[in-house]
Amino acid sequence: MHKLVAITIILISAATLHAQDVRAQENGREASSLLFFAAPVAEVVVYGKMAPSIGYGFAIGTEDRVSVGLKGIYAMPVLQEDITALEITIFFRVYLTQSDVSGLFAQLTYGFAVFSGESKISIPAEGGTFSIGITAGWRFPLGSRFFIEPYLRGGYPYYGGLGVSAGVRF
Repeated sequence: MHKLVAITIILISAATLHAQDVRAQENGREASSLLFFAAPVAEVVVYGKMAPSIGYGFAIGTEDRVSVGLKGIYAMPVLQEDITALEITIFFRVYLTQSDVSGLFAQLTYGFAVFSGESKISIPAEGGTFSIGITAGWRFPLGSRFFIEPYLRGGYPYYGGLGVSAGVRF
């Protein structure tokens, strides 16, 4: 199962990055001139019937009106439960405002979540499961290289999340 998830993520990532290269060449830019971003992430997320968890992670992605990337979150419970979650997803993002890479965005995510620990409350799946969701957020540019992004997300295996990322474009 884990090999299938890894192969799926690699194939989807390669296909979407290739599509970005083709789009850049059609727009008269060299594929190598595409910008990327890197951003640490912090969020509060609720998995199943569990109490909220605090998650920390990192995201990297292409920097264009239509973006793709990879995001990882490690979530630890707020209460004394012993359940932790590791969520690794690829994302597909579209900016809905006139600006290329700021303002309102919608994002689809797909990947997997792995749970560990023991608890008296139910968790979405023993061991791990797929992760799929939708995110809405707003990118606020801080100069030409830096930004901050508050966001809300919902999906499976989590009920919802509220987070913020702060990153740099390169």
